[in-house]
Amino acid sequence: MRVVLVERRSPGEQSHLEELAALARTLNYGVAATLQQVRDPDPAYHIGKGKARELADLVKSSKAERVVFANQLTPSQAFKLSRLVGVEVVDRFQLILEIFAMRAGSPEAKLQVEYARLSYELPRIREQVRALMSVEQPGLMGGGEYEVDVYYDMVKRKLANLRRKLKSVAKAREQRRKLRHRRGFKLVALAGYTNCGKSTLLNALTAANAEVDDLYFTTLMPRTRAILTSRKVLLTDTVGFIDGLPPWLVEAFKATLEEIYLADLVVLIVDASDPIPELIRKFRVSRGVLAEYPVKVVTVLNKIDLISKEDLECKLEMLNNLTSAVVPISAAKGTNLPAFLDVIRANV
Repeated sequence: MRVVLVERRSPGEQSHLEELAALARTLNYGVAATLQQVRDPDPAYHIGKGKARELADLVKSSKAERVVFANQLTPSQAFKLSRLVGVEVVDRFQLILEIFAMRAGSPEAKLQVEYARLSYELPRIREQVRALMSVEQPGLMGGGEYEVDVYYDMVKRKLANLRRKLKSVAKAREQRRKLRHRRGFKLVALAGYTNCGKSTLLNALTAANAEVDDLYFTTLMPRTRAILTSRKVLLTDTVGFIDGLPPWLVEAFKATLEEIYLADLVVLIVDASDPIPELIRKFRVSRGVLAEYPVKVVTVLNKIDLISKEDLECKLEMLNNLTSAVVPISAAKGTNLPAFLDVIRANV
């Protein structure tokens, strides 16, 4: 599918278009064109009206089949933009939901994705149908408003049912954690921004054989394995973080995130191959998530095989000014993993 990527940002705000393009590639979308605007959000189209008309022309000339915004859109904005440009318009969060749906393999992951999807759709149901009805002749849809209420209530009931199931999943996982602790196991969680190399590190230290690729959100459900050289230390791969997740999406994956918050130690992985502004942004996003809970954190700088010695020294110095001692490693090449294991043993 060919898509046009759009971003509106405030003056001085860093662009996230590159990350949006990476999300699109994860769904195998081809980026036909991009459009940017620096201004305050417009209540009708989020971008200005003139820029919205420019977008419509760009969609037509590039033969795009979809428009994806880096910004969160209101239901009204998405609906008005779709009518103007002639193709479906979605925002970054809907794209993330579609990636989650594609990645969900286990029953637990599918429950979480369905809960997130319905949480996203619920406030949009009434507004979308109301907008449709406003352009119809009175009485054309008959009992439409009643039908919308019925559907709205059905979605709320589904959400309540999914909440109960997710609580059951969390309770079962909590029982497994308690059993491991009683047997003398220490729990170490791998955390970090999506695509930082968590699954590669898990494979390097355990016999996990987890799927690894260069796309976003490969891991949705926690995967726990014993470290080969320390059988009493269990390593858990977790879902990656991403900037600006709304509360309803965090709530949907609460059971998964608990693997991080209830661990004896959290290993925060930072991608050394990122440019320094991106590295700092992703580090701060990750620390912001972890800061909500009293967890012990050690930081590793991964993928050092992809950068020069001078670049490594610069990034280590920068990170050491933001946090305690940072361990440089390459999970893919096995570089410095013994020193990293020593840090784990010293902190659990």
